[in-house]
Amino acid sequence: MSERTLTPGPLAALADDIRDHGYAIIQTRIERAPARHRAARCADLDGCDQPATLVTVAVAEVIDEGNGTVGFSFARRGGYILRVPVCDEHRTEASHDLYCALTTRTRPDGIRAFDVPGQHLDWS
Repeated sequence: MSERTLTPGPLAALADDIRDHGYAIIQTRIERAPARHRAARCADLDGCDQPATLVTVAVAEVIDEGNGTVGFSFARRGGYILRVPVCDEHRTEASHDLYCALTTRTRPDGIRAFDVPGQHLDWS
């Protein structure tokens, strides 16, 4: 398993991961997600009773909406946004688990987990 690299950098790097790997992984604080996309507890596969503090989602496309506004198209399965709510301790595993669920492959070296600090995302 490759190490997680938190990347608060430009969206060009996020778009590069989508081009190179099919998806980009974003992690953001749970309170930035709408209530229907939150979970009370960490969803770590080994079981965890800690409160979820982060939500991990896969971005399939970056959309330039003009006027400096950028949107994301989130990866979905069955019409639902794929997400993994986790505690801080399990944040690394969440990005690997989500990538594996999307692609049935181990997350390759070089794909990063991006942070979207201070932004409340439109999850429609």
